[in-house]
Amino acid sequence: MRMNSNSTTIFQTCRQAAGITQERAAELLGISVRTLAAYESGERPVPPLRAADMVDLYGTQYLAMQYLRLYAPFASEILPSVERVPLAQAVCQLMITIEKIQQARVGNRLMQIAADGKVDELEEQDFEEVMAILSPLVRDVMALRYAEEV
Repeated sequence: MRMNSNSTTIFQTCRQAAGITQERAAELLGISVRTLAAYESGERPVPPLRAADMVDLYGTQYLAMQYLRLYAPFASEILPSVERVPLAQAVCQLMITIEKIQQARVGNRLMQIAADGKVDELEEQDFEEVMAILSPLVRDVMALRYAEEV
């Protein structure tokens, strides 16, 4: 459950990014410092309602997304893995992905596939290729949404 190279969990990282001490966070969450430390060290799982309180307290939906990826088995298959990166990096990566999508003429390909309202056997492979090209777009938009302020 460790989330970065400093051996801190996403819970500690988000608390620190919010500028809240462990003692103050524990007080505002209505738990002991020891309990919060156990959550932050990964020694104890964070209950969903407690995680929701942390999301509100720390003011970051990024924590909610990472929590789901950690604790909801199906979510890691649906939500892309998103690293927090500087805003400029997130913008550049998104623009590169958009350019790749345009070069692959994804819009035209999708319209041709969807024109009859279904994906038939002949279109299935092209549809899967289009989806593979589009998939990074979700990740890159989310990376932009959660970009680090510099």
